[in-house]
Amino acid sequence: MIDTEQLIELYGTAPLNFLDIVTQKMAERDSIRSFTSNAGAGGLLFAIDGSAELTIDDEVYMIERGTVLHVGPNLALQSQITSDRPFEYAVIHFRLANNASSQFPLFYKHFFIKAYESMKLIKKVQQLQQNFLIPGGLAYLQSKGLFLKILEEIIITHEKSGKDSTEDLDDIIDYMHQFYDEGISVLDIAQHFKTDRRKLSTLFINQIGVSPTVYITDLRIQRAKLLLRTSDLAITEVAENVGYRDHFYFSRVFKKETGFSPTGYRKYMK
Repeated sequence: MIDTEQLIELYGTAPLNFLDIVTQKMAERDSIRSFTSNAGAGGLLFAIDGSAELTIDDEVYMIERGTVLHVGPNLALQSQITSDRPFEYAVIHFRLANNASSQFPLFYKHFFIKAYESMKLIKKVQQLQQNFLIPGGLAYLQSKGLFLKILEEIIITHEKSGKDSTEDLDDIIDYMHQFYDEGISVLDIAQHFKTDRRKLSTLFINQIGVSPTVYITDLRIQRAKLLLRTSDLAITEVAENVGYRDHFYFSRVFKKETGFSPTGYRKYMK
């Protein structure tokens, strides 16, 4: 595992230039894929939905929400889906200045960063995805600024993970991902892990930057957005699939989080 000082040296002091952000999806029928990373740029890979195993130089990385993989230029990769749904991911490409290549050998390597699903980091990546689609020099300048903020958040999140115990948090996050569609509440989660709600909230805020309520709501809304984009399920069925028994309440929450009604979002995306 890479240490924080190494991350600071690379992401904080190296002359890195943002290039672009691309989003890709591996369908189940394409469950195994071999490819080569960008010949002239490094990349930061973020899972959006699903999970996959990526193999680089015989080292296997499990990629899922909450993990970040740094991939140097011109590396051979093989990916295999490990979830029961397509693996969707985003890659931020960036270049190291030619005159600094010998000073920062870490740029050319591959390594895993545990981000513990930092909501701040996820939101910034989503913001960069949206901003990069806007044409014009000003939008590109804003994208470069977002790229630097993402690097900063990676360092901050990685530093936090080294100070606090995250064993319980890993188990709690796994539990939330497994049972969010059954309508579990924060109280249910706290009782399952035999802990106090306040202690659970403190753990989440310290490690992820948001409360467990905000986290599980985002988990449900992101899954609902995927269902609205990729299925013809009725709104009531989408609500039930993500853990909301009252579809009117689901619609209110969805609009608050996205700015669209579920029906409006489906029309906009299709």
